[in-house]
Amino acid sequence: MTKKNRKTVLATLLLPLLLSAYPAKNAASSTFVVGKSYDKTQKLDFSDTDVTSINSYYGDVGTKTKEEMKDYLYSKIAVHNADTTDGKKDFITYNDAGKWYQLTDRNWSLSPSVSEESFSFLTSSSEDASSLYLYNMYISDSSNSNKEKAFSNLLNGFGTDTSLSHVDYTAKKVPNSYIQVDKEHVWAKNHGFKVTKDGSDTFVKGAPTDLHHLVAADHNTNSAGHNDEYYGIVEDKTASDTTVVYSYLSDNTSEISGYRGKNKEGQTVFEPTDEWKGDVARCLLYMATRYSQKLDQNTQGEPYLALVDYKAGNEYEDSNDTFHGTHYGLSTYLTWNEQDPVSNYEIHRNNLIYSNVQDNRNPYIDHPEWARRVFDTAYTYDSSKESAPLQISENNNPTHDSSLSSSGSTDSSSSSGAGKEEEPKGLSTTQIIIIAAVAGVLLLIAVMILANKGRKKKKSNYTKKKKNKNKRK
Repeated sequence: MTKKNRKTVLATLLLPLLLSAYPAKNAASSTFVVGKSYDKTQKLDFSDTDVTSINSYYGDVGTKTKEEMKDYLYSKIAVHNADTTDGKKDFITYNDAGKWYQLTDRNWSLSPSVSEESFSFLTSSSEDASSLYLYNMYISDSSNSNKEKAFSNLLNGFGTDTSLSHVDYTAKKVPNSYIQVDKEHVWAKNHGFKVTKDGSDTFVKGAPTDLHHLVAADHNTNSAGHNDEYYGIVEDKTASDTTVVYSYLSDNTSEISGYRGKNKEGQTVFEPTDEWKGDVARCLLYMATRYSQKLDQNTQGEPYLALVDYKAGNEYEDSNDTFHGTHYGLSTYLTWNEQDPVSNYEIHRNNLIYSNVQDNRNPYIDHPEWARRVFDTAYTYDSSKESAPLQISENNNPTHDSSLSSSGSTDSSSSSGAGKEEEPKGLSTTQIIIIAAVAGVLLLIAVMILANKGRKKKKSNYTKKKKNKNKRK
């Protein structure tokens, strides 16, 4: 076999196998379109952004602190919500946020394993709607990891049948009308971007639809607990004017999700359970950075938002008429950010929003230590407190456990309790078989080449012997 023939055989045998082993990402088989942020040819990306790419995204932050650091981060994470000619993805519409939740807020441990090629958006009438689970804010990690208790927004709008003990997806009935998923504005619209002049509450693209704070959440907690209140610490949880807030689960049980009452300044605030305090804080820190520009004319989509500590006669204006918003409790949120570390769920959600929807990141999920640099007036720059961007451990699903070590890896002994299914990244069984076949073909070709060399050597030795024989004659 000549060298040229060997190359031809190699290409003929290997090319189809290699292409099938690593197929191109196909668009999801769906007609779902979200304005300029999604189209039928878009390639979905489930992967988690690597450290090098995240470092490149932020660039050299140097020793910047306070307003200088905030302005720098704003320049990195600001997304144009009107003009997309620069190639950036547009913000989504409010109604389409619930569809994107099927990807960004997907409960990867409970929902069926799905690849980028097989993923499709479901509707409430889909045959397998009962198998889609979301990871809902305010519901405990243990309940979000339990198929009997967890659910998705596909049941929103179902009728109520109080005789039921569990959600009936076939009859489209829930045992309690509170069992549904809300689009929770962690930064409440009433503080800077709720239209009040004519009594309407429209949802333009921008701050009202920014997925970095518009999160899938328990309906009752959003309605009876957070609503338009600030987040904070309820001073007396046994006071007569303190309300214990509950989330309602798919099996018609409930659990405490927080408290609504007065803080030490006498303001009414909502205090979520400990496992969600860090998530809330990082959403608020993002909003106060992304929308930190006080313009001549701020808009509902591009408001001016300030995160401060409360004091009487505070100079910060909170006006929906001028789209200026204030959220009190900064010191509390800086503490929550540190007490409740970044979870795998937050990291994966941040990456999915960045790669598939908005093209921007929450810097306080990548670098929670930056919160002090930007917002703590007493902070002094200390390079020893800087760390690499947090990453999901390769061996863990994107669950909401908050057991990240200082290096950003998750302790595999701290499971959220769910049986771990196939992660969205990695090779399928079919791909492994194909790769094994490719290896077999390579081995066969190597044997053929070696055999061919052996024949040539044997022929060469025979020729030499014949020549020597002739010389002796």
